[in-house]
Amino acid sequence: MQATSDPEGLPAPTGRHPVGRASFEWVDPGRVDVYSSNPQDRRELVVWVWYPAAPGPGAERAVYLPEPWAPAGQLLGLDTAGLRSHAVADAPLADERSSYPVLVQSQSGFPPLLLAAIAEELASHGYVVVGVNHTYESAVTVFADGRVVPMSPAAVAGLLGPQTETRPYQEQFAQRAAVCDYKAADLASVADQLEQLPADAAGLLAGRLDLDRLGALGHSFGGNAALQWCRNDRRCRAAANLDGALWTEVGRVGLDRPVLQVLAEHPQLAPSGAEAVAAGMATDAAAYETEKAITFGGWRTVQQRARPGYTVQVKGAGHLSFLDVGLLAAQGEGPVKAMLAATSIAPRRMWRITCDLLLAFFATHLQQAAVPPLLMGPSGDYPEVLFGSP
Repeated sequence: MQATSDPEGLPAPTGRHPVGRASFEWVDPGRVDVYSSNPQDRRELVVWVWYPAAPGPGAERAVYLPEPWAPAGQLLGLDTAGLRSHAVADAPLADERSSYPVLVQSQSGFPPLLLAAIAEELASHGYVVVGVNHTYESAVTVFADGRVVPMSPAAVAGLLGPQTETRPYQEQFAQRAAVCDYKAADLASVADQLEQLPADAAGLLAGRLDLDRLGALGHSFGGNAALQWCRNDRRCRAAANLDGALWTEVGRVGLDRPVLQVLAEHPQLAPSGAEAVAAGMATDAAAYETEKAITFGGWRTVQQRARPGYTVQVKGAGHLSFLDVGLLAAQGEGPVKAMLAATSIAPRRMWRITCDLLLAFFATHLQQAAVPPLLMGPSGDYPEVLFGSP
């Protein structure tokens, strides 16, 4: 059965907290932006933050994609006109607790706004989710002063857009690793910024972040970045990878922290290299076999060396099933329809499974809750979830 897009928009968060959303801009004076044409430019990031909130009476929900960011949805063929999120812009942080655990979130090729369904759900359960917009990576990056930075092919390793690569595959794979390492450095920079918010200062987040309970999650290259940052930085206590192949060191040597890997099905990697070339799925058998070995080998290494590791595969899911795209109305014949044609799990079911796994994992390893049955093995409530690295 083919999945279809859901015109109802994002599912409502199920936690006890209303959700707030805010954005910030931070500059790292110690890092050059390698994607800028100006060698003097420092790395500058927009972050979107979802958090447990205490909105006032009658507060309106924020627009899902603010107008300047609309090209990010248009790139996928999404119709987000008039759509609202379940978060209230700049609402006060909830005062139920003195501080809240923090999750730094990364993605690939798109702004964190397109992972809002997961971020809102986590925030409603008491997490501050800091979504990092990796500049030059999404269709547009929009700064408060009106600057609009377009996507650079270098920042997505050439994976979005026409595939015209003629370089040896070793160079292409090395570029993917470099992109993921640079994204991991963005996460470290954001963690530095969060630490610099003094407890006695005014501001939405100041003094309210529990950075002793700091974790990371990411999708695609962002999943690689989350795990790599967690390997590099002892401040990160636990990390989750949503279907990211591991191009960097972490895929070869693993990490000694709790890791959750939630993977889609990958039938495109089932054949041998010769079979893939014969079927028109690949043009180079060696490149295909190398990519397959990196992908499966990285997942297995992380699973074996994490302390502890949880790796699951969701039946019927595709690589983009973790984004909001299946939850939103599509327009025309955009990429979303092609993505949905390759999946069979209902988008809301996928959202529920992904969120339940993330909530169980971070409750266990950031908040010292008992390990729930969901992380311990197959369950009749989640028949789509297969345990073990593929």
